[in-house]
Amino acid sequence: MSKSVKNKILKLDKMMRDGAPIEDVIDACAWIDISSCFDPIFEMPAEQAEELQTQWENKMNPFTGTIERKIGNTWYVIETECAGTELLANKVKRLIFSDKGVAC
Repeated sequence: MSKSVKNKILKLDKMMRDGAPIEDVIDACAWIDISSCFDPIFEMPAEQAEELQTQWENKMNPFTGTIERKIGNTWYVIETECAGTELLANKVKRLIFSDKGVAC
């Protein structure tokens, strides 16, 4: 932080402690660029951006999805990835879900 910025902050601090009128305090804050607070401070890593893009594409694809099922005391995550051009018989062996459990 530069010396001039430190001096401005100290001036604002003194004004607030001394009970200066709010209009004077607001005027003294005019040097602060509020819009810069909303600028991104980093670029998203390419790997993370690719993962988010894949997740978005999968949500838009009705042939892709993820479900979780409990079989016994074990939770299984089943993920389907299908472009819609493959034969379903080649993708799925046999997994039937019911309210009572799972039969394979």
